[in-house]
Order: sequence, then structure tokens, then C-alpha cells
Amino acid sequence: MTRSPVPGEGGTSAVVVGAYLRTLRESVVGLGMLDVAEAMGYRSAITIHRMERGATRPRFLVVVAMLRYFGVWTPQEEQALLDLVRQGDQPLDKHGASARHRLASCWCAAEEIRTSASRWLPPSVQSTAYAAEYAKTYPADPNAIPGFPEPTAGRLLTLLVDEGILTRPVGGPEVMAGQLARLQDLILEGTLVLRVVPSSVQSAVPRSVTQFDLNGQVRLYAEELPDGVRYSTGPEPGAALDRLEAGAYALAAGYDRLEAARAMLAGGRS
Repeated sequence: MTRSPVPGEGGTSAVVVGAYLRTLRESVVGLGMLDVAEAMGYRSAITIHRMERGATRPRFLVVVAMLRYFGVWTPQEEQALLDLVRQGDQPLDKHGASARHRLASCWCAAEEIRTSASRWLPPSVQSTAYAAEYAKTYPADPNAIPGFPEPTAGRLLTLLVDEGILTRPVGGPEVMAGQLARLQDLILEGTLVLRVVPSSVQSAVPRSVTQFDLNGQVRLYAEELPDGVRYSTGPEPGAALDRLEAGAYALAAGYDRLEAARAMLAGGRS
């Protein structure tokens, strides 16, 4: 009898690579796991299923073959994935052409996300104008998978945001006012829970930390460090997010601060 795959059994690096491969496949409309399995020479989809759920650490040559099949490979990306496959339980995905797209793939694969933001709002909630300013600092790789997905009914996002971000003049008052209006729209849609964190509390967790709930069983954390993205299964990053959430304003008070900031920016006041 074939044993059902256990998500995450292959280690943290396998979870990250699996989410990346799954997102590549799902970016092609109508492409199933069996299609990929047959292209890789497997008789059934079980091996692809295990890889996508992080239940097994994939062989590097298979990963390379899959990248070429999806048409997104480069020598640099091959090396980055080889490094991830080799690292095991606390892999560091070094900053490079497609490191942010592997992070985005975790956003795509997650059912629920909790993330902190101390300087920039995450790409998934950015307005078009705000995103243009963000791209000047974090340019996208046009050859990689689609970017960060928007929050949806099936992908709830809890955003722990430093209150200073609400008045940080990214692109000028008009751009920022439009960005805050977008946050309000997402809150009204029920796809975003915004927790505004006093700057004194946020400073205790200076880097961005994201928690992904994957496959209903795996909790993956991503810490954005100066030299790359560190992935782990906790518990320290989760405890950091818990501290931020515990120190946040009450929901209603946070939403009042969001509206006050939007009104101030819309009125052109500083």
C-alpha cells in the first residue's frame, strides 16, 4: 500500500522548492501533476505530488529538468535551487534574480498568511502607483513566475504594519493616499486583517517576517535578511510575530489611524 505523503517531511528546503514548483505548474492554465509527471518520465503523479508538498527532497537533476520544462530556468536560478536543495532545515535563499519569486511562490501556495512590515507594504497589497515606487528598489525578474498574489477569500492575509508606514511619503501624498485607500478596500472585502503596531513595538522586530500556513499542516516562516531570505519552521519567527500582534492597537483603533492618515494625505497636509 502506498503511504500518503506527509507535507514537510523532506525538510524546510523541500517545502520551499515544492511551493516553487507547484506555483510554476499552476501558472500554466490546465496543467496537472500527471502532465508534469509524464513529461519527466514518471508513470504516475505521486512523485510530483510528494515534491510539491515538500514530502520528499527532490533530486537536483529532476528540478533542473522541471525548470527547463516550465521555461523559466537560468544558470543562476539552477545554482540557487541547488543551494536550497542541499541546505536542509534552515535554508538561506540568497538575494538574486529570482529569490523574490520563490518567496512569492510561498504566498501563492499558502492558505493563510501573517506578515510584518516595517518599511514597505508587501507586494500583494500594493496599489499600481505604490508598486512602481517599490520596483525601483526591488526590480522584478521578467523571466520568473508571476509575482505576489492579492489577498482573496481563500488566502486571508494578516498584516502587522508599523504605524510609521501609514504616513511614509512613498511617491508623494497622492500615491500614498491611494495606497491607504486600497488597504481600506481589502479590509472591507474581508481578505485583509490590518493590525497597526506602534513603532516602539515594531522596532523589536526590525526585519520582515512572514508566516505561511501550507497544505493545512505545515507552518513555514520566511525572514528577510540583508543577504537573503531565511526559511524555517520556527518557533522563533512565530514568537516574534506573536509579540508584534500582542503589542498592536485594537482593530478599531488601528483602522481609525489608517483613516486619519489617508485623510491627512488626501488633504495634502503634512
